[in-house]
Amino acid sequence: MPSLQQSAGSGKAAKFVQANPFGPMADPFAGMGDDEKEYHKQLSDNINKRMEDSISELQERHAKGTNELDDPDRAPTGSAYKVHAQMKREKMMEERRRREEMQRLKALKEDAKSIFVDKNNENDEDNDGFDNKDNDGFDNDSDDSDDDEYNDLLNDSNAELEAIRERRIREMREMQMKKAEQKSLGHGEVRTITQDEFLPECTGKSEWVAVHFFHKEFNRCTIMDHHLKLIAPKHLSCKFLRMDAEKAPFFIHKLCIKTLPTLIVFREGKNVERLTGFEGLIIDPSEPDKWHTGRLEQWLASTGAIQYKVPTEEIKEEMRRMGIRP
Repeated sequence: MPSLQQSAGSGKAAKFVQANPFGPMADPFAGMGDDEKEYHKQLSDNINKRMEDSISELQERHAKGTNELDDPDRAPTGSAYKVHAQMKREKMMEERRRREEMQRLKALKEDAKSIFVDKNNENDEDNDGFDNKDNDGFDNDSDDSDDDEYNDLLNDSNAELEAIRERRIREMREMQMKKAEQKSLGHGEVRTITQDEFLPECTGKSEWVAVHFFHKEFNRCTIMDHHLKLIAPKHLSCKFLRMDAEKAPFFIHKLCIKTLPTLIVFREGKNVERLTGFEGLIIDPSEPDKWHTGRLEQWLASTGAIQYKVPTEEIKEEMRRMGIRP
């Protein structure tokens, strides 16, 4: 039976085979020498291996749910990125401080200008009885002198504003240095200490120290800890510590502590005041454990350990409206 396929030697099929652009893909190493073939084969195998390894790594990450994580040194959470982000934040903060300072200086200048204008208005009222026609030349001279006086006032104001600005910057720098020093001493948080650390902590460089003597199984001690943790970051003038009463029998006996929780305030190492239980903090006797942090802040302020301003009646009313007990 004769074949239905045409011979590739002639006709359209032969032309297609000769002009087929996909022919080299069947044998990519055709026409190369042995050395060149070996080189290209190694290169191809190396590329294929790296691609297979990358695919395997992606599959492994996807299986672990970490397919979006990257190397810490190259990812957006890397050290270089953190430094850049910190510099950017500092630049934005500096720009914001500069804008606020410019607005403040502008407001002071406007105040000075308004005072000057009011003064001119008073002078104009005093001169209403003069004939305008007879005083045309005087008015022009007065305008010039007013401009000169206003410029002098602005120049004087600029010098005063610059002095105010320098003083404010100096005060802010001193406040930042003091804040850094206080944090280095352990202020700004509630730390648990041992019996051996008690004396060095209370008699060190910190002027004010408040120590909470607690028992881990007493619910009221937990409540006291909760309020102290809210107070400590806001009032850096005082260092807040806590010590387990079970592990400090010597100081429990020495300080005559018989009720827990007990909060003792020290100034320069001397016992100046103590709070036994929730004495003076309770708002409703039927709910002795429900009192707000401001009550404890007020007591600490009465000892001198912190600075706290008692809310006014308007603020108390707003707190009641918001469901907060003043």
